[in-house]
Amino acid sequence: GKMELKRFLNDNAVQSNCYVISYGKNCYVMDPGQEKMTEVVDYIEKNELNLLGVLLTHGHWDHILGIPSMLEYKKVPVYVSEGGYEFLFNPELSLFAWREGDFELNKEDVQIITLKENDKIGENGKISGNADDVEVYFEIIETPGHSRGDICYYDKKNKVLFSGDTLFAGTYGRVDLPTSDPIQMGKSLKKLFALDQDIKVYPGHGFDTTIEVEKRYY
Repeated sequence: GKMELKRFLNDNAVQSNCYVISYGKNCYVMDPGQEKMTEVVDYIEKNELNLLGVLLTHGHWDHILGIPSMLEYKKVPVYVSEGGYEFLFNPELSLFAWREGDFELNKEDVQIITLKENDKIGENGKISGNADDVEVYFEIIETPGHSRGDICYYDKKNKVLFSGDTLFAGTYGRVDLPTSDPIQMGKSLKKLFALDQDIKVYPGHGFDTTIEVEKRYY
């Protein structure tokens, strides 16, 4: 189905992007990075959207800070890569250790669904087995480099890629953080540049771009 997209600027030290992605009345929230997600919740309410889950591109603090606030609004599953799972519970990895304030998720209290390469997400969440009769919203592309657990969410039908902190307009993500790997980053960028050139890319920081425009820089 047709995708509607609303970008919110997480009001945090590094101004990361949060996206509300909706298909009809269903929606997902991606990378909620603000302590109180009031603006996003208001948007969901006002548009009478049905929140299906929280999608994470990776587990750094500026993309996950708002999870408790979202779950307070509605108990929905949180989707994260297998490699990113530990970041939700380890402040050294999520970089929470280097900033003020607390962040705690209770493993018992939150339903976490892990994702890997080629997994698909639709209106029933993660799609298992034969997906022929289910509408697929996203396919998962693993793109380690910025951190070991980075993934992109690719909507093939609408030609939109959510690239997290792997690919930005005019640059790529930092590779000097815990679990970063410059060589992996190179491979991940190559993988993204092999996709269709006219795909719109919505990154974790800054403005959108396309595969074609970014490929020219490399």
